Amino acid sequence: MGAGREVAISLDGVRDKNVMQLKKLNTALFPVRYNDKYYADALASGEFTKLAYYSDICVGSIACRLQKKEGGAIRVCIMTLGVLAPYRGLGIGE
Repeated sequence: MGAGREVAISLDGVRDKNVMQLKKLNTALFPVRYNDKYYADALASGEFTKLAYYSDICVGSIACRLQKKEGGAIRVCIMTLGVLAPYRGLGIGE
């Protein structure tokens, strides 16, 4: 992870088959345990919730929920945004 190197960062959506990765990241990153509604909201947000990978290693995430407003508008609310400490400062989550 040296300066001047090109960093291989990729994003992937959160789905039923990889939601456990989000749960593991949240356990490592945050001092709280999130309930089932948090994960249901994250899955329901579709393309707004992502896992971040550094060289194919899951190192971060952004989890959102959609909030319906009066008049039919939809607001996107960020619930969590986190990157594992060794991978911070590499442009992931900035």
